Amino acid sequence: GNTDEVVGLLAYHWRAAEDDDKAIAYLTRAADRARQEWALDEAVEQYRALLPLLEARGERQEMALALFKLALALHTDLRFAEANDAYQRAFALWTPPAAPPSAPTATLRVGTSFVPNDPEPKSAIAWPNIQLCMQLFDRLVEAWPERTIVPALAERWEISDDGLRYVFHLREGLTWSDGTPLTAHDVEYGIKRVLDPASPGSSVAIYFVLENGQEYYLGQNDDADRIGVCALDDRTVEFRLVAPAPYFMSVMNRPDGGPQPRHADAVSGAFEITERTDDLLVLERRKDESIARPGNVRRLEFFRTAIGDALPGFDEGRSDMIMVRYTPKLADLMPGAVHPDASLGPAAWSAYLRFDHAHPAMSNLHLRRALAHAIDREALAAAAPANLVVATGGVVPPALQGHTPDIALRYDPDLARAELAASGFDGGLELAGMMVWEELLGVIAAGWEEVFGGAVGIRHWSWQTQEAMEVGGRADQAYLRVTGWFPGYADPEYFLRLLFQSDSRTNEGGFSNAAFDDLIERARRERNGRTRLELFHEADRVAVVEQVACIPLVYGRNVAYVKPWVHGWWEFGKSSSSFADLVVERP
Repeated sequence: GNTDEVVGLLAYHWRAAEDDDKAIAYLTRAADRARQEWALDEAVEQYRALLPLLEARGERQEMALALFKLALALHTDLRFAEANDAYQRAFALWTPPAAPPSAPTATLRVGTSFVPNDPEPKSAIAWPNIQLCMQLFDRLVEAWPERTIVPALAERWEISDDGLRYVFHLREGLTWSDGTPLTAHDVEYGIKRVLDPASPGSSVAIYFVLENGQEYYLGQNDDADRIGVCALDDRTVEFRLVAPAPYFMSVMNRPDGGPQPRHADAVSGAFEITERTDDLLVLERRKDESIARPGNVRRLEFFRTAIGDALPGFDEGRSDMIMVRYTPKLADLMPGAVHPDASLGPAAWSAYLRFDHAHPAMSNLHLRRALAHAIDREALAAAAPANLVVATGGVVPPALQGHTPDIALRYDPDLARAELAASGFDGGLELAGMMVWEELLGVIAAGWEEVFGGAVGIRHWSWQTQEAMEVGGRADQAYLRVTGWFPGYADPEYFLRLLFQSDSRTNEGGFSNAAFDDLIERARRERNGRTRLELFHEADRVAVVEQVACIPLVYGRNVAYVKPWVHGWWEFGKSSSSFADLVVERP
């Protein structure tokens, strides 16, 4: 049977039988699973049961790790005082990772349809680029497997009981790659750079949680010293928040939330770029003694390849990994049985039909409803490959806390035609999206043609065109397009507020609804974890059911093909293992 379902019971059984080995193994699994499924009370209870067993054995590092996980579960549940206590206990036991005894020598070759092309923490927004920045720039904290957060540049921190003040203490003797000291002032500089209204960061809205962050960005005050980030001295940085943020530790793991250099081309991470073309990116491990990373990768090569062409080379051992980025066109790669080396993550991102709400036709709610009721999800399921799950819930994906199941408007051709008639719309429709969405666009268009009886145009474009559109700052003119959204932190706020709140810079469709905005603001300020989630569920229903701000289509699972000789790979949303932690042992 499925052991995962019963790990909690087994853990209880082995504790009762006083078999500590098995009790520790099963409690750890049960607690990690509960936390990742957002059963936070259960996770807290299991970590607390695990700690005395580890303590009795004097396993200090394992205790520290369990305490970091416990602290994160408590923090996610807005129990800040308890989280802070668990963190202080963890710091007292924690030993930072040590470098391997011998210098790294391995080369890791990674095939990808999207070669990372933006090494700048402030502007990187595509997940491959954020991942690149994570190799080049260390943050105050970093994510580990099981979505655990551990110290990195910061050796410890304190969190106030109300969750509105965080103080991070940096390790001693940190430097940039050019030898200049890395200080708390570089953290303050980086955040203020992201919030700068003259040239804001791509993910600026994430930092509106800081005092006066949003006001400064919107030009309502021009005093940068009032923003809630401040270096108290060279090694101490304070953050002041306007509302409790259960996801704030994940924000601290983002490249744009960490120190940024004030001088040219310095990095703080384990790697630096040594070669860069449109089709190849090479990173080399830095020879900095202060960067202790357990992996053995010295050279990292990302090369551009169509995913369909990548697999034969991978099977022959010409590459060690294939990153499947954004592309739903995996059907050719995953015929029937999934490839033995494919690692599929949970359904952690969403793809949906985005409306341009400023477009005269798309501003009509009856028309948006008609389009939603004319989407046959069974037909979508038949066309969706293994890495896509057809969306039957809201826009927040299933792997996140706050997913609302079974609310997507159901397929109902009669209702769709009635809504179309009520809309008064009698023009033609054009569906747009990147080429990778070709098959799903075709299924949707065919369904609409069948229900409404008119022809539906389809327009698609390549990655290169998409990149040119983004670089040129040219909003593309498609009023109805398929697009996707990855979680920059695992919280419903990242989807609902960033995509649909009126003043969010990433609200690309221009949806605006006062009742929705009010729900988001109430959720942001809510002190009770359960009430906060209920408000987000309600906001998801307003966006998807009542106002049809978008139409959820599929939930996506990150896919990587990883050779068995590469150890330590994991990925969740917009976080993953550091390549400097991977161990490559080719046969």
